[in-house]
Amino acid sequence: MKGNKLLVAGLALAMVTSATACSKTSTENEGASSSSPAASSAAPSLDPFGKYNEPVTIRLVRTLDPNAKFDEGKSIENNDFIDEIKKQFNIDVKYDWISSPTDWNQKISLAISSNNLPDAFFVNLTQLKTLEKYDAIADLTDVFNTSGSDILKDFYKSGGEMLKNLVEEDGKLMAIPAPVPKASGMSEMWIRQDWLDKLGLKPPKNIEELKTVAKAFIEQDPDGNGKKDTIGIVGPSKSGLLSGTDGNLYGLDPIFAAHKSFPLYWLKDSSGKLVYGSTQPETKQALQTLADMYKQGLIDKDMLVRDDSLQPILDEKAGIFFGPWWTGYVLLDVYKKSPAPDWQAYAYPQADDGKYYAHMAAPANQFLVVNKKYKNPEAALKIINLLLRDEPEWVASGLGKNPGTGGAYPLYTVFDNLDEIEVSYDMLNKYLNGQTDINSMDFSTHKLLKDDMNAIKKLKKEPFDNFSINHWDLEGGGDLIQTNLPRLVSIMVGDRPLSTDKNIEEVYSLYYGQTETMASRWANLQKLEKEAFAKIIMGVAPVDSFDDFVDMWNKQGGDKILKEVADITE
Repeated sequence: MKGNKLLVAGLALAMVTSATACSKTSTENEGASSSSPAASSAAPSLDPFGKYNEPVTIRLVRTLDPNAKFDEGKSIENNDFIDEIKKQFNIDVKYDWISSPTDWNQKISLAISSNNLPDAFFVNLTQLKTLEKYDAIADLTDVFNTSGSDILKDFYKSGGEMLKNLVEEDGKLMAIPAPVPKASGMSEMWIRQDWLDKLGLKPPKNIEELKTVAKAFIEQDPDGNGKKDTIGIVGPSKSGLLSGTDGNLYGLDPIFAAHKSFPLYWLKDSSGKLVYGSTQPETKQALQTLADMYKQGLIDKDMLVRDDSLQPILDEKAGIFFGPWWTGYVLLDVYKKSPAPDWQAYAYPQADDGKYYAHMAAPANQFLVVNKKYKNPEAALKIINLLLRDEPEWVASGLGKNPGTGGAYPLYTVFDNLDEIEVSYDMLNKYLNGQTDINSMDFSTHKLLKDDMNAIKKLKKEPFDNFSINHWDLEGGGDLIQTNLPRLVSIMVGDRPLSTDKNIEEVYSLYYGQTETMASRWANLQKLEKEAFAKIIMGVAPVDSFDDFVDMWNKQGGDKILKEVADITE
């Protein structure tokens, strides 16, 4: 894992109490729990969908939405999904505890620190690394190879080396990751194409062109109401982020990236030294540019003050904002207007070398782990295998309709291919142009694609290579406008840059975990950073105050965190 230039998962924070609790053998728990080797006498059934001859018990934990509605006589502990698992595998699912979603992290962290672990459970990256440190979870290498279904293996394979680096330690697979589409980590420029066309402008490729277009959107009355009341670039609301580590709706991430600045990311500088992106000279340069643009009125003067940055977009008063591929969902109410504003997405602005630098999120944030003491780790994989194979049939048949798989299925989480959205973009284009047939498709790892294909044939008008909002059937689309159009626009417009642009440079953080010092210092350091950046951009503090911020960041724990991350990644 060490030495990878793109991605190294960090050794996470160890809870204060877990140093003793997890490092010793808990004789009190052994013998009574199903996690004890003596607790199960069933011989392993290693086939991914094989049934045990004798009952096998697996003890789990789960969240339960307080508003979830079950069919009469059913509950989180007694429902169709648990019955199906019993029928298919002879596995008895029992719960050690059930929590509300808001209490989950606290409950799972307490279970880890007290060494009172269920047989299998999902954790985040920080929790995974804590469990690895205290040798509390099973090596799943052999179990995955023998009992992982082909579908599950395909999801894992889609993540490549980046995903492997998160979950493999010295060649051992310590967790089964649930990959997330890489498109979700990339922010891009969304712009009113109809305003560009009206003013005779082209999409701005670089910072200077962005300034020119934003100025035109403010001064040349693109909405045609005779008033100077339009906004060039919308920024984050008062609860938003100037820059993030995932798809950051309304953030200014692409403007930072055009300066090769990546706040919040752990990177190597030109000399190979580990650095924190927020404290680098490139970030100071980006803040200078943003301060100039804000002073000139090119960025919404109410940035970081507005309650909701969507409002000026709904009011058709804004021309540009930044957001991820799924922004089509956010724009649903915009598409109900007549005529509908034509928002298009681009991988702009580019840096001075002509590349668009896209910061990427971690390839997974949920990980299935198995208690090292549990004798039948393959049982956890079987439960996942069944979900991945049969969920589409359950949905179609109405099995467990209330509250559905997400609300009631044990060990539920969403699995996606890392390139899921790019594959969907490619397949939908081919389908529209008659290059592939829906009956020849394998939807086993693309569970939404069939519905996408059916819907796009009903909603998309010719020409099929033009995804302007004018070429969608907004009048006769019926319910599909509400249920399917936002996703289709998100894919065909929002993911088009990542699928087709050859000048995109994907940038991953070297570290996505939490160090020991972060536990006590990170919240204050983040507050310091947010306030310093906001003051500089909005003209409350000079750009040179950035140097004071860097000095304070280092003195207040940043230098120690840098050393901890360097020790992990080098």
